[in-house]
Amino acid sequence: MSRRRGEFEHRTSIFEGAFRAWSHLGGIEPHELESKTLQELDPLNSIAEDKAKSDPRLEELENNEAAESEGNGKRRLYPYEPLPRTGLSHPFVQAILSPWLGPEAEQNAINLGLTTLRTWWQHRRKGESGSAISALGTDKMRGVVEGYTRHFFSLAYCVVTNDGEQPPRTLMQKMKTLEKARAKKHKKRAREEEAGKLAALALNAGLAHGLNVPKAEAANGGTSPEPKTNESNHEKKFKICDRWVDRNIGSRSGCS
Repeated sequence: MSRRRGEFEHRTSIFEGAFRAWSHLGGIEPHELESKTLQELDPLNSIAEDKAKSDPRLEELENNEAAESEGNGKRRLYPYEPLPRTGLSHPFVQAILSPWLGPEAEQNAINLGLTTLRTWWQHRRKGESGSAISALGTDKMRGVVEGYTRHFFSLAYCVVTNDGEQPPRTLMQKMKTLEKARAKKHKKRAREEEAGKLAALALNAGLAHGLNVPKAEAANGGTSPEPKTNESNHEKKFKICDRWVDRNIGSRSGCS
């Protein structure tokens, strides 16, 4: 095996493992991240492979010929998920470049490696290339790719669920949709609770008013007594004057 071929296999196995892990994470539902363990979400178990056959993202594959050649039941298709936009600041991208470039790589080499990774990632959108299938088709290299797939999936799962890093695009869209639905449901529940509280207050006020019957009303058989008429001071003075006149002036004049 030539050194160049060995370098190609090494780089491609890392990139392919990372691509499959990121693709698998993008196809997971948000509620599965909350309810299932990392082992249950393993990208290489039979459940994940069966679910992948009905992945709606497969319709977005650009190269139909590649999809047909891979879709014969022997090779699993991994839909495209864009790399994180944050680039080198995202732990997942750093983890891809690290085993390829090594811990002592200089910044120029890292920037060049990122460009190479992005270019490869875009081409992988159309499916695996013939050279990649040939290079990674041996039992040894299949095991290497599967090892990288599990490794990168574990890392991506942790940085997304525990550290709050940017998830794959498809998963992020589903998480936003779920968050909006939960917020709407929460607002509806809050309105219903507020309406229930107001209804309870109104009911309590009505009961209190019904129990607080005035004594005069209770003595009158439950009906309110006739309201008293309010006379003004001016009217009272006229009545007093009329009575005084009747008693005094009327008696002197002989009027009865």
